[in-house]
Amino acid sequence: MQFVSPEQAAAETGWDLVVVGSGFGSLFFLKRYLEKRPDDRVLVLERGHYNTEDWQFQNGVNSDILPEQTFRHAAGSEKPWDFTIGLGGSTNCWWALTPRMHPSDFKVRTATGMGADWPIEYDDLVPYWQEIERFMLIAGPDELDRFYPGTGPYAQPPHHLSTPDEIMIEKGDGYHFAMPAAKLSRAVEGRGRCCSSASCNLCPARAKFTALNAMMETLAHPSVAIAIESKVTHLDVQNGALRAVHFENGGRDYAASCDLCALGANAIHSPFIALRSGIAGHGVGRYLGEKMLVDAEIMLDGVDHFDGGTDTTAFNLSIIEAGRSSDFANSVYLVKNSFKSGLRLDKGRWRQCLPVQMYVEDIFDYENGVSDDGGDEPVVRFKGFSDYAHAGLDHAMKRLPEVFSPLPIEDVRLTGILPTMGHVQGTMRMGNTIEDSVVDAGLIAHSVRNLCVVGTSVFPTTASANPTLSAAALSYRAVDLLLG
Repeated sequence: MQFVSPEQAAAETGWDLVVVGSGFGSLFFLKRYLEKRPDDRVLVLERGHYNTEDWQFQNGVNSDILPEQTFRHAAGSEKPWDFTIGLGGSTNCWWALTPRMHPSDFKVRTATGMGADWPIEYDDLVPYWQEIERFMLIAGPDELDRFYPGTGPYAQPPHHLSTPDEIMIEKGDGYHFAMPAAKLSRAVEGRGRCCSSASCNLCPARAKFTALNAMMETLAHPSVAIAIESKVTHLDVQNGALRAVHFENGGRDYAASCDLCALGANAIHSPFIALRSGIAGHGVGRYLGEKMLVDAEIMLDGVDHFDGGTDTTAFNLSIIEAGRSSDFANSVYLVKNSFKSGLRLDKGRWRQCLPVQMYVEDIFDYENGVSDDGGDEPVVRFKGFSDYAHAGLDHAMKRLPEVFSPLPIEDVRLTGILPTMGHVQGTMRMGNTIEDSVVDAGLIAHSVRNLCVVGTSVFPTTASANPTLSAAALSYRAVDLLLG
């Protein structure tokens, strides 16, 4: 990799592309861009450090910068938000679950009268999902094509299912599947298969896809220069065009001029930069949110669990396939192969429990978001999950015994709502016009046509799935639309 000083970054007469941040949205934009324009000069500005995988293992953390050090909570709003500041961004800390968005995720407002519709369709992302699934070496089941058209064949076979999963697939209603994951089920050169140790943020086998073990060709491309410890403060916009990206390094201010900028800091810091730059559009810094992540546990009668091959072995689509309601949010069930609440205490029945997580959709609220009070960091306000999400949780809990009825259920317990699931979304939403969004369907800012916003900040809704795969696909599509 070619690391440059801030002085070198600012001394260039003009970069063809400046990429802000180095997470999934930024790096897949960069990868696709270099495929089309390999000789262009590109600068990557990363706020954090280059923490190697060895450094992360030795220190037991993904970054030496905590998320809460990079923003402040508004009064009465203490919800945590999880992400990684450092080269590779959240490719370092993610748990590598890669289901696609469901076709119905794109038309939430049409179905319920709430939230927003996406300005694109499911089919618009299919070729990009396919390409990225192959590149990431996703391990998954080809049978998903019934509900997610254009799926498979995956690059690797799915991870080994647990005994309860096998029962669900054999005797259930056809909505139970192995979870697609960017964790190897078969070793490849330099990377082992998933060890099922449930330490995915610090994957000891290097089975998990990260920028540092699978995108070094992009990071080390001869056209790419990287400036670490470079915190972007604002963009210089004149007459509707972006002229330069301003950043701090070592207590000094610098500016890197460019023809194009890809802004992918994350859904908290990208809107803060946009606010300080006067970027126009509906909802800049608004509609911050994520899905509700909930833990439950099924007590089993005579069936053992925890014999699967990865941390999350399967997911169940029963509720999402039933369709959305205007009364309660959608949910997806995930089967966990790790001890979320410990083993059972009953002698000889220690493994007769099934941890289930629920992804419960929420509707982004205009009042939740990021603001600039003149300080060095953004102020984040979140008033809590909506009544709609809580109604979705109630519905998912009521349906849980029925959905998992092929199993010998003894009891069902709700163990708690987790404070965050690390899917920070919204704040720079995509849409059709500047009156309803910040960027268009190609992720170009309505008000600044040489600014492309990438990552999960552009999501108009939480969607039913982990957002990472779709964020990467949106970046690929944005480059194709921009450069042809």
